[in-house]
Amino acid sequence: MKRVLTYVISIMALLLAWELASLAVNGINHAIILPGPFNALSQVVKNAAELQRNFAASAWRLILAILISLVVATPLGLLIGREPTLDRYFSPIIYITYPIPQVALILFLFVVFGTGSATKVTMVALALFFQILVSARGAAKNINEEHITSVLSAGASRWQVYWHVVLPATLPEILTSVRVSIGLGIAFLYIAETRAALGTGLGSYINKHMLFNRERAFAGIIAMAILGLLLYIAVDVIERLACRWKYVKRRPLK
Repeated sequence: MKRVLTYVISIMALLLAWELASLAVNGINHAIILPGPFNALSQVVKNAAELQRNFAASAWRLILAILISLVVATPLGLLIGREPTLDRYFSPIIYITYPIPQVALILFLFVVFGTGSATKVTMVALALFFQILVSARGAAKNINEEHITSVLSAGASRWQVYWHVVLPATLPEILTSVRVSIGLGIAFLYIAETRAALGTGLGSYINKHMLFNRERAFAGIIAMAILGLLLYIAVDVIERLACRWKYVKRRPLK
């Protein structure tokens, strides 16, 4: 209940700040440059059907991209982090490719693969891949070696060590990187969806209305914010279920 109340208070504070910013910007420019939150929310209700269709298109692209990057980057990052030989050869490649702005590859991907959903998912997954890979590798390298040694001395195989020690130990940091990647993924998805003139998705919806109907455009921005919030909550729920030891109340030492 306290958590819900915190969300409500935070959202109300955000809406108030938005309303004040709208009054200030529109007052200075003597025109409606920044729509107020309640006008934008009314457009969410009026255009619910169209927003729902575009919300669904963006949601499945983003979720699929997160799953692809998570499934590929997590085992690769753990292996590189724990295996010195792999780390020696793959780390330089990561150091070179990670700083490259993936946004620069948008036009290349569109030229090679077209402007369909597969290209948009690929672009978002590529951006998130490096974020999760670097986090998984770093978390794997920082595992206490005594934990590994004690499990090996008990007769565990290498893959049992990965499953019972490495993955549980690194899971909180991996999920944190997923949480951070949600915002990055939404930003890349917006860019990808705005590149397609007649495409579906919230990015396309926002881009279509930004010049001539900003209230509708901001309704799309609200929908994107809701998508991000729902994914954040989903990751929190997954973390609480998969990493229960993080939330065990510790009794003070006497």
